[in-house]
Amino acid sequence: MSPEKRITKHQMKQDNFVTYALKSSEYIRKNRNFFLIGVAAAVVIIAIIYFISYSFSRRNINAEEMFGKAQMATAMNQTDLAITDYKSILDEFGSAKIADKACYYLARLLYDLNNHDSALVYFEKYINDYGKDNMLLGSAYNGAAICLEDKKDYGRAGEYYFKAAQLANDEIFAPDYYMNAGRAYHLAGQLDSAEKAYQVVADNYRQATGYNTARKKLAEIQYSKQK
Repeated sequence: MSPEKRITKHQMKQDNFVTYALKSSEYIRKNRNFFLIGVAAAVVIIAIIYFISYSFSRRNINAEEMFGKAQMATAMNQTDLAITDYKSILDEFGSAKIADKACYYLARLLYDLNNHDSALVYFEKYINDYGKDNMLLGSAYNGAAICLEDKKDYGRAGEYYFKAAQLANDEIFAPDYYMNAGRAYHLAGQLDSAEKAYQVVADNYRQATGYNTARKKLAEIQYSKQK
């Protein structure tokens, strides 16, 4: 009588693998349509992603080309053409990388043309929709504040000057922005806010040209509060 053969662990693993492969094959065969639909869906998704990526890249290129034209038109004093190109970037390529700068330069151009109502619209659009560059954001707040002050909206002007000063946070622009904020708040009758703005200059910018004026304004406000 021949000895009984023992099944090794390797053979057992092979048998299990074969069994699993057969079951998987049978499952795929029965659900072939489902798998084909899944593959087709994956292909469609990949195609959509590629199309979106390509379109976004193309939009950025077109926007940058138009921005370059607007800059050239500005340099050549063709302001109407520059304004048209900047507006086209915002209308057609508002999500492009260059759109934030187009918005800011449009606001500045309109401001330089003394069209402060329109300039205010685009300064605030830059502030609300873009504003990732702190230097440009501070300048946009300052530009918007000047436009608001021209409209005698002193309260909002003071608020914008104060934000511009906080963003600047330097010895060059910040003291003037704080002084402007104090003046605008004072004109609006918001004495506490005006006092706060002047106090920043008095406490932190002793070398600023507005330092003595800030201290004088603080004394005037404090005296008026005691009446």
